[in-house]
Amino acid sequence: MTIGDFIRQYRKEKNITQGELAAQLNFERSMMSKVESGARKWPESSDAKLASINWRFTLWLADERTGGFISNLLKLVPNFDLHPSALKELLLKELKEGMQALGEIILVRHICQKKRKEAAEKVWFELKDVVDKGVIMMGVLEEEFGLDREALIKKHEYQVKQGER
Repeated sequence: MTIGDFIRQYRKEKNITQGELAAQLNFERSMMSKVESGARKWPESSDAKLASINWRFTLWLADERTGGFISNLLKLVPNFDLHPSALKELLLKELKEGMQALGEIILVRHICQKKRKEAAEKVWFELKDVVDKGVIMMGVLEEEFGLDREALIKKHEYQVKQGER
């Protein structure tokens, strides 16, 4: 699915026109039409504008721009359960597996390089599972509770700088 396809799908789900979405992004409607039809590429310089509209755009762009470092699980698993309680259980499971893998990597510290590498890969996969599912949970929380992502990011950055996180 291209970004144009994704934009078209989003518009149809939200029942908004190309012109309405273009206005939100400070674009001409004709540009939206060209992006949706594939006649024009989405300008990377406008990623932040698009990502600010909906967390699903953020996830799509993160997957594309990071080469899958942050995966769009909604693309990989189309029927992914987005209910907060299901996500909570899944995230807790992933965190538990991540903690277990971290414990195992400490145990292989003095073993051969091959075993250490295998243990490090296991930790990497577990952390990736946590990150991917955590990003989705954040998006679902934004959507369900009307959270302001920009305000939360600023608050989080402040708390990190203050040593509170």
